[in-house]
Amino acid sequence: MTNREDKNFGLSEAAFEELRKKLAAGDEALFEHLFLQHFQPCLAYVIREDQAAEDVAYDAVMDAFLDFRMRVAQGKINYGNLRFLLTRMARQHYYKRAKTEADTALEPLAEAGEEPDLLLDPTATELLQRGWKQLGGKCRELLHAFYYLGKELKDIAAATERTPAALRKQKQRCIETLRGILVK
Repeated sequence: MTNREDKNFGLSEAAFEELRKKLAAGDEALFEHLFLQHFQPCLAYVIREDQAAEDVAYDAVMDAFLDFRMRVAQGKINYGNLRFLLTRMARQHYYKRAKTEADTALEPLAEAGEEPDLLLDPTATELLQRGWKQLGGKCRELLHAFYYLGKELKDIAAATERTPAALRKQKQRCIETLRGILVK
């Protein structure tokens, strides 16, 4: 097997084209071939490289395989480095899924501000709630994820496709903004 065929799941260009035509006609042989050869290694790669939870990675990789299958059947994917493309698609699906789950986890933000876990002076609690409501949405999401959910900046950065350094600076600005609102 040549290096090029290895990058394309052991398929020559002619074999790929033949299987693509069959896939478009409803024969799933190509999809089965790709799935059996690459699903587990791709899943392991996403888990390892992105420190992904297995269930989230599994769903993302499955979504990527289904998307890949549809695009091949539609003729939108050409022979090349199919292994790299499919793995990259799996990681992109994971990033989107992780971001969606992070956004979903942040939705009950208003309730978190209304029922603090700590026993604070009622005046301080009211002041903090008013300041929290005046804080921008992005700052609320970031500070909630970092302080309330206990997520690390590197994990938040990966989910939002930003660098940890940029998030660290944004967190600092958000805290300064919140302090400024509270001091008023």
